[in-house]
This record gives sequence, structure tokens and C-alpha cells, in this order.
Amino acid sequence: MPGETELTSAYSSKVAGDLERNAEEQERIRGEIARLTAELDALEHDHGVLLNIRRALSAETPLPGRNVPRQKGGKNGKGGKASGAGRITLVELIRNHLAAGGAPCSASEITAALSAEHRDRHIQTTVVRTSLENLVAKGQARRSKQGSSVLYTAAVPAK
Repeated sequence: MPGETELTSAYSSKVAGDLERNAEEQERIRGEIARLTAELDALEHDHGVLLNIRRALSAETPLPGRNVPRQKGGKNGKGGKASGAGRITLVELIRNHLAAGGAPCSASEITAALSAEHRDRHIQTTVVRTSLENLVAKGQARRSKQGSSVLYTAAVPAK
């Protein structure tokens, strides 16, 4: 029947538009999450600095040459982000892994590889995924989809 074909076509167009808007909204929210994660990291760092200043003022003795940790206890509990000198950040680990790997890989594959390489760290897939999206937002990584899988690679530097 001609009426059914027109109706099916109209619904198909509507669904296609809705899917596109949904994907755009997901991307917008991922960007917002990455921005908020960076803002939270900065606030946590400032909190550590302020705590050290308060301790120094209470003791009335300066703490010369002392590094201010990014988070209390040397680990922020979110994937083992670095604090202090000599410990590489999770974002650097991810960036290095992407650069060395060459082949596209998922957030869970990266988490598994980094967890195996760094058994002293508790690395969570959700934190790796957020860090990857942050790298994508900064143009330092690329995202691609294969079916329902999201894969990441190192961004190719501009020539």
C-alpha cells in the first residue's frame, strides 16, 4: 500500500535524525566529562597545596624544597594518577601505549595492558576511557568505531 511506504519512509527519516542527534549529544557530554575531570584534578591539586600550607602555618616552620603531591597519599584512587617526582601519570602511560601500539585498541584493552605492566597501580577502565576522551578532545588521540566497539589510536602529528 502506498500509504504504508510513505509512513515507513517518514519514520525512517525521523529515526535517522534522532540517532544523529543522540550521537552528537553523547559527544558533547563526553567532552563535558573530560573538562570536568580536568577541573576536578586541578581542584584536588589545589586542595593538597592548601593542606600543606595549613600544616606549614600550624607548625610555623616552612617546608623548603618539598614537592607538593597532586593528591593525598600519592595516589588519587582514580587509576593511580601520579604524584610527586619520578612517577608517570596515567595519561602519559596511555599516550605512550597508543604511540607504541600502532594498532587501534579499546579502552578495556589499554586497561588490561597497563594493569599488566604496572601491577602496583589500580587502573580502572572508566578512568582510562575518560582519559582517552580527554586526549581525543585535545587532538592527541583519535577515536574510531567498528560496529559497537570504540577504538583509539595515537593522533598523527600535522606535517
